Amino acid sequence: MWLAAISLIVALIAPAPSAAPECSTIHVIGARGSGQPSGFGDQVGPVVRSIAAATASAGRSATSEAIDYPAISISDSLGLALINGEYDASVRAGVNALWAAVGRMSRACPSTDIVLVGYSQGAQVIKTALAGTLPSHRIAAVVLLADPTRDPLQTGIVRLGDPTAERTGAFGSIALPDHVRVVTVDVCAAGDGICERGRRDLLAHTEGYRDAAAWVTSIVERHLDARAHWALGPR
Repeated sequence: MWLAAISLIVALIAPAPSAAPECSTIHVIGARGSGQPSGFGDQVGPVVRSIAAATASAGRSATSEAIDYPAISISDSLGLALINGEYDASVRAGVNALWAAVGRMSRACPSTDIVLVGYSQGAQVIKTALAGTLPSHRIAAVVLLADPTRDPLQTGIVRLGDPTAERTGAFGSIALPDHVRVVTVDVCAAGDGICERGRRDLLAHTEGYRDAAAWVTSIVERHLDARAHWALGPR
């Protein structure tokens, strides 16, 4: 009898089991640029919000998160971060954080499609991850803003901003695998020397992406529409 009473009391005070997560149609993961405070940053944030709003207007649901990584500033160290390895370590930390974010979402919500948005160092983080073994079959769209590893010879990528840019990014070039390249939007503002080595417009790298959200959202939505149609068949 006492055992029954104790069991009843434990059942009443014990926390209820947590409910399964409510999964969205898409999950947008953003990576900010060098020296920007935690969060999405001034360039990635508007793109993330625009994609989420367009998704909601289409009757779908969207969630988002910003990866937590150092995004170390190059200017604060007067460029020493590029020499002493701190910048490369920051990129590696970003890649690991992105891996973890994609993995968590894939496990919790396997039917949710993922959109990646990165600016400057954040774009390099995304490119580095995608050129490796990130499970890209979950990636429905990729937006790269001011990519310092821009590959001007890569075909199939949608070029916006300065589509005539013919030089590599400031830190060389990283090529994307074909299955990622076809869903990638690449934005390089005219004069931005980070995504096109040798350009000299100092304001282009920060001010040249104010209208990026308007440029890329409709294209991302088309990729999502195609993904939703394809999802009706075998995955």
